Amino acid sequence: MTRTRTMPATLAVLAAAAALLAGCSTPEPGGVGPVIDEPEVERTAAPDGASRTDLDDPDVASARARAEVASCATIRGSSPTSSPASSSKGSPLPDVTLACLGPGPEVSLREVSGRPAVLNVWAQWCAPCRKESPLFQALYERAGDDLVVVGVNYDDPRPDLALAFADKLGLSYPQLADPERRLRAPFGLAAGIPATVFVSAEGRVVHIAHKPYDSERELLRDVRTHLGVEL
Repeated sequence: MTRTRTMPATLAVLAAAAALLAGCSTPEPGGVGPVIDEPEVERTAAPDGASRTDLDDPDVASARARAEVASCATIRGSSPTSSPASSSKGSPLPDVTLACLGPGPEVSLREVSGRPAVLNVWAQWCAPCRKESPLFQALYERAGDDLVVVGVNYDDPRPDLALAFADKLGLSYPQLADPERRLRAPFGLAAGIPATVFVSAEGRVVHIAHKPYDSERELLRDVRTHLGVEL
């Protein structure tokens, strides 16, 4: 009898752990608000037609003013230069222009060149994304002029809460926004997020990590392996 009672609970725990490790799919519009204060809560499986807040909404503008996020103008690179990664490796970044979640102009991903770059695709409704965010802030602070670090807020119905989350954690690296999921196909995001895209100085995608990062050491290792940048 004891074995019969405990098995459903055990299976539930294993299923929850697997879901957290696997990442997130789509946001649940109801209850999104408390997410930034409840990191253990994961939101998935939004119904079609979920209510969304536009990037030009006054609430987003207020949140943008409070968050100390770098301007998207800092993302734009110079003419591609040589790098440890071969220019023939990987595929070009997609010809997609994204709005800025924080301050600054919209940015064409084809402008991300001249220095190696790391693009972290995330959303405030995604528990693994929230958990790994401090690692990318630490990477941004380490990188200096050697590496571009960019967040891409993806399929997020509440950009104001994304900015509030960035403000709460002190995330200062520049943030783009992809509310329309334009990067879903180019970056293979059908299975969910987070995803981290490694881009050579020539603006070519050399690797995409479809997983959450658990440690700074793991992230730095992948930066070294895929971009040849030692930090």
